[in-house]
Amino acid sequence: MAFKSAKVIFMTTFDGDRENTRQMTNYNEDPYGTIWFPTEKDTKKVKDIGKDQRVLLTFPAEEKGEFYEVTGEASFASKEEVLSKWEWWWLYWHPAQRNRFWFPREHDERRVIINVKPVSAKLVKK
Repeated sequence: MAFKSAKVIFMTTFDGDRENTRQMTNYNEDPYGTIWFPTEKDTKKVKDIGKDQRVLLTFPAEEKGEFYEVTGEASFASKEEVLSKWEWWWLYWHPAQRNRFWFPREHDERRVIINVKPVSAKLVKK
């Protein structure tokens, strides 16, 4: 499946009539469920989503020159969800720390999880 193997997804947010697109690392396996991304609070994407929850996710399809577009509604996770997903994210990038885990278990206000609920999807062919 293209989504599961896509290590990078492009996320487009909207600020009035401006579109802002950036690369996001993909930790997700299911394009039909909630798609989540860890980030920091003080970012343009978080500010954009705070004003307009619409997002567009794009990622490559199996065929060369084709890609998928997923439109969705973004929201921010609860403090509990932020803590558990950031812990998972930390161990994903630092697997050697698993046995010496020291990740601070308190909530850090700078950490944010963006949840995207897909609304529609389409395959774009060139």
